[in-house]
Amino acid sequence: MNFFSEKDNIRTSKNNGFAIPQILLLGIGIAIGIGGLINSSIISLTGSRINRQELLAKASSYSGITRFKALLNDNTKDRLFNYFWIVDNCSENSIECSSQQIAYPPNEYWADDKWCNEEDSCKGRQKAPLCPINQNISWIDEQSIVAELFNKNDIGKSLENTNQDFKQTFNIISSKYIGTEEYGINSILIEGLSSANNKSSDISASNKLRVNIEVSSFISDNGFGFLSAGEDNSDKKDSLYLGNINILPNDAKGSIIWRMNLEDTSDCNNLKELAKGTYSSLPDEDNGGIWIQPLNMPKQPRLKNVKNLETIFCTPKTFKENTYNCNLNSGNLEQKTFRIYSLFVRGPGAIFEVSTSDEKKIILEVMGDIDISNGGLFCHKNETDICGTGKPENLTILFKQKKKPLKNKLICNRNNNNGGVNIKFNDDYSNIKYPIENNTLPGHSFLIDKTGENENSKFGAFIYGPNTTFISLQSNNKWIQSNDYTNTNNGLIVTSRGSYGYIKNIEGKSVEDKITNLILDPEYKLIPYGANQQNSKNLEIIGIGKKVRNLPTISDFNPESKDVFLIFDNKNSKYHLRTFEMKKINDKNIENYKYSFPGSFAILDIKNKKNNIELGEDLEKDSNTISWLNTFDIKVIRLDNDFSRNFTGAAWVKNLCFDSNGSKNWEFSQTFIQNLIAWHGEEFNWGRKFYRGQANILWDTLREFKRN
Repeated sequence: MNFFSEKDNIRTSKNNGFAIPQILLLGIGIAIGIGGLINSSIISLTGSRINRQELLAKASSYSGITRFKALLNDNTKDRLFNYFWIVDNCSENSIECSSQQIAYPPNEYWADDKWCNEEDSCKGRQKAPLCPINQNISWIDEQSIVAELFNKNDIGKSLENTNQDFKQTFNIISSKYIGTEEYGINSILIEGLSSANNKSSDISASNKLRVNIEVSSFISDNGFGFLSAGEDNSDKKDSLYLGNINILPNDAKGSIIWRMNLEDTSDCNNLKELAKGTYSSLPDEDNGGIWIQPLNMPKQPRLKNVKNLETIFCTPKTFKENTYNCNLNSGNLEQKTFRIYSLFVRGPGAIFEVSTSDEKKIILEVMGDIDISNGGLFCHKNETDICGTGKPENLTILFKQKKKPLKNKLICNRNNNNGGVNIKFNDDYSNIKYPIENNTLPGHSFLIDKTGENENSKFGAFIYGPNTTFISLQSNNKWIQSNDYTNTNNGLIVTSRGSYGYIKNIEGKSVEDKITNLILDPEYKLIPYGANQQNSKNLEIIGIGKKVRNLPTISDFNPESKDVFLIFDNKNSKYHLRTFEMKKINDKNIENYKYSFPGSFAILDIKNKKNNIELGEDLEKDSNTISWLNTFDIKVIRLDNDFSRNFTGAAWVKNLCFDSNGSKNWEFSQTFIQNLIAWHGEEFNWGRKFYRGQANILWDTLREFKRN
């Protein structure tokens, strides 16, 4: 017997006894492992399906924001969608509104107490213009397109014969703007949805977002406001008369901003006619034209190096004498400000000269009025060059008015084709109290009826006068008082607050001599420049006389009368001498002098033989007429009104009042815009705005829409 063989058999027998349990254990382990894998796969597949739906919902909300932003940023062909950035909108799902409410931007207003000026019915300033540039586009159509975004929107369209398991939609719940006219944030609530692509409307997944988008305003190339009219809500259509103004060059880009709330869509049919500019040549609509919207104006430019010059009188005589400040420059300063109470430049040969350059700019701060008329000239030149060569961006004329008229408001005359100015609610001053309430007086004015001897001579400046009336009007009268004064009669007829006034003695040294006085008609009413009176008297005051000799002939005229006005009556084209009565209305002190508050009223006496002398239609043919003029030391010369008026720069004023006579040009220069901004700052790139949604500054996933 083999020992080793027997031993091996015993060992084999033992191993055979353990084989079956081992196999069973291995099988069980494998079964458990496979089951786990199957279960894990099932869970994984289920999770992937859920994640897919969530991703689809998230993509839907992202797509909705993208579509919203793209639509409102679309201003091609002068579309109006961009104004929906600055208004609030609600869908039917918003808790802020009971139903879908998509704003009508022209019916939305910026709150502005200054604009409303205590008017109870004033809503503020319109956020958007009622009249679109493109007449083929309407606010109703634009509103309807925006409204579609606030309904349930499908992301793409399901294709036929496809097996899409889910469809994507988004709901814009609301959009809310918080900010100013210049800058703000639009906060959008949106829900992206994923649902089964079958008849069931069950939602499989949703993604709720609040997205805040930065909104900024921009001025287009053709939006800069070269001309602007309108101070507050009460001005309305009274603030503009374009007449026959011609905007140059022929392809000029720029806008005329008419600061007014407009509610009647029929007014949009012919804006030139509405602005009394039927015979004007204006930029094409694509290049600017008339823009009606009460845009917020920038604050006045900053002042430095201020020098006080008081009231300046420039005549042929005073221009030659340096002591009268009729010739200004900045010296060696890069900017100098001259504070002027009022500026009067009247008569042929009368010149007020300002020299500027790119390195030497000037600001004129005017507390009262400017009157450049009767052949007088405002000569703005480039240092040593000739009149009219001064760049408008180097000269700023800033009006600073102290009081705000409560009645007797200065307005443009829109009642006939003459243009010019008139006085609204021209109440009489028969119950004159001392001192007068200066808020009952019209606002200040800037009259200029000549810019040079030919079309190459221009008046160029940036005129900033939100409370001031700009007037360019040729009078009907052909005779003016000569300003070559003697020592006896140094009085001067002026235009102050758009009305006729006078200075007692421009050669005098006292405030009483130089303070402005206003002239009233016999009904105690102001006489607006250009003879557009509501009582149809239509008088022009063209001269002031002081008695120096006895009356030339026997007449009923009062021999005790010492002072008279030379008057032109537009109704019969005849000239008169008329006496007047003086009423003191303000203290003749430096404070009233500074702000051009009148010292007195000169009230015309009622026309009769004792206080009125008729002089006929020609002041130099009749010897008797000449004798009467000599008696009161009045020298007259014939005025040639056949000259053009050429302007360049910009004018932002309360009223912009041209006439329909003669030739008037205003140049719109892109170089002016650039240089003005470089001097006064980016806020002076002012005009019609458009809005763009820019950066997303908040992207917040929400659980609920409990706070809209």
